[in-house]
Amino acid sequence: MPWARQSGHVAVLAGDRVVLLRRGEFAIRAGVNLAGEPRDDVSVDVVVPAAQVHELPSGSPVSARAFRERAALARAALMAGAARRALELSVGYAGEREQFGRPIGRFQAVQQHLAAMAGEVLLCTAAVEAAALALDGGSGADVAVSAAKAVAGQAAGLVTSLAHQVHGAIGFTEEHPLRHATMRLWAWRDEAGNEEEWSAGLGQRALDAGAEGLWPLITGTR
Repeated sequence: MPWARQSGHVAVLAGDRVVLLRRGEFAIRAGVNLAGEPRDDVSVDVVVPAAQVHELPSGSPVSARAFRERAALARAALMAGAARRALELSVGYAGEREQFGRPIGRFQAVQQHLAAMAGEVLLCTAAVEAAALALDGGSGADVAVSAAKAVAGQAAGLVTSLAHQVHGAIGFTEEHPLRHATMRLWAWRDEAGNEEEWSAGLGQRALDAGAEGLWPLITGTR
């Protein structure tokens, strides 16, 4: 759980009930993700009074699935921003770093790297925006969010690889801004489910929809 160590209360969803736990009723083991951001383990082994247990209203949209979808979309949005930052840094560096008497950005191989990164950034951004609109509209959100997290994860792999190829060794140094973007991409890629997990879910939905239901599933008109 991000920043759990700063929490005075924790809300736990248990079926159709929400349990509110106070500090001291749950244990925290502090940890960090790959980028060094706080990611803590929270464990609960306590009997709570009935006053801290609240039943959800009938028809409430609150569910474990809804929380997971929102967590996945949030990570995908963060990844889109970090990928764009990696692209901006790479374009800037390629225009400044000279090799063989000219900026490396004038070499076709580097230009191809930058173009591939730009394509992934645009695809990731478009997928995130589509998922946010679907979630806001309440139609086809599950498919759109799955696609956004899967696309963001795939983009993270390619963008980080190409960005570090453009920068060379300097991009891995602790003080270089590229490292801060790519380390977060690698960390967020696995949070709230990685691209393999979300892609598998999409594939299963496509199989379940069958030939007649595939197009409505893709277009959100089902």
